[in-house]
Amino acid sequence: MAAVPQGAAAPDRPALRLTVDARVARITLDRPPLHIIDFAMMDALEQAIATVAHEPRVAAAILTSTGDKAFSAGVDVKIHTPEEAPAMLERFHRVIRAVGALPCPTIAGVHGVALGGGFELALACDMIVAEEGSSFGFPEIWLGCFPPVAAAMLPHIITPQKAYELVLSGEPITAAEAKQLGLVNLLTARGTLEAALAGYVSLFAEKSVAALRVAKRALRLGEEQRTGDALRQIEALYRDDLMKSEDAREGILAYVEKREAKWKDR
Repeated sequence: MAAVPQGAAAPDRPALRLTVDARVARITLDRPPLHIIDFAMMDALEQAIATVAHEPRVAAAILTSTGDKAFSAGVDVKIHTPEEAPAMLERFHRVIRAVGALPCPTIAGVHGVALGGGFELALACDMIVAEEGSSFGFPEIWLGCFPPVAAAMLPHIITPQKAYELVLSGEPITAAEAKQLGLVNLLTARGTLEAALAGYVSLFAEKSVAALRVAKRALRLGEEQRTGDALRQIEALYRDDLMKSEDAREGILAYVEKREAKWKDR
């Protein structure tokens, strides 16, 4: 879930925007250029998601971001320390669960990079629409960490072999590769994400809200049986095992200090 690299926002800039129009809700991350997810962003996301959840006539929800550099480069590395990690895990995973629990279909609109927690946030949505030239990846292993949500979800979405490769290598994949793996539903040309999202969301916005929500509940029942308990156990593994390792502390510290990590392999 870690972010690479860091980004900054103006202190008074809202972390995101929420609009509801014509049976479609839209949550737009607005912490450019990379939409780094810090505690403030987590709080804003949780509030926006709760608002959407209580809109009875919303047929579908879009989660996207401003600018063209990133969907999100992930959770702020500075809150991955052993001291901050328990709160970070609890709050970020609360956001992930809230996205998954939304009663309406959800679509992530991705341009630029979706890394670490940003990729996990997109995966928490039911579907992903991505522009050509976008990239996806989990760079956490370079920092001596790993992405818990991805570890819980990926082996059930793609082949286990590819899931291992993505998580353990830290190497990114292109949007076209993500489409081939089944992670991206629709791949659209550069500069056409907004038009593609409008067309894609119309597939759901014209349907019965009641039918969509019951059908989604049925799909989630099957999915939760595979990933729900796994994420709880993986969260404990991250908090109680990984965060006690010397290398986890070294990886985060090296990144913050902008130097190469010196692994002790323990």
